[in-house]
Amino acid sequence: MILLIVAVVVFVVFFFLFPRPALFALAVFIVAGGGIAAYFYSQQSGRDDMARLVVGKSSTRGCETADKPVFVELSNGSDRAINTVRFRLIAKRPGFSIETYSDYLSSYKIIGPHETYGTCWALNSYRGLQTLPGNPSPGDLDWSVEISSVEFAGDN
Repeated sequence: MILLIVAVVVFVVFFFLFPRPALFALAVFIVAGGGIAAYFYSQQSGRDDMARLVVGKSSTRGCETADKPVFVELSNGSDRAINTVRFRLIAKRPGFSIETYSDYLSSYKIIGPHETYGTCWALNSYRGLQTLPGNPSPGDLDWSVEISSVEFAGDN
């Protein structure tokens, strides 16, 4: 912050001493800053468009073990490989809109372009279904996946 204040003071002094070159330098800084901002905006918006092509779904079918009762499938509809997918696993009672269970999870499985990866996931034992009234089983709930963020291969 102090450097910004010093820069403004130096600019004001140079403006009174050399008005035309100072205004030219200011214009160059504004154009360069606008170009850099436009570049970063285009990079981010392209990444967001590709991240929308990654979808997830879940169910309790196919998972026979009690310690990993929920099957989550992540589909990559983009043209780039995925390194990491962060998502929320959400359960609701049938016919209700309130979340009965939710947890943030991450998959570090590399998913190639237009490929699908699915596996059974364990539930959080501290917020698990056994803490709920009525002690519902995973099969009693409607499960869904909400993608939080996606990291593509080559992004740093």
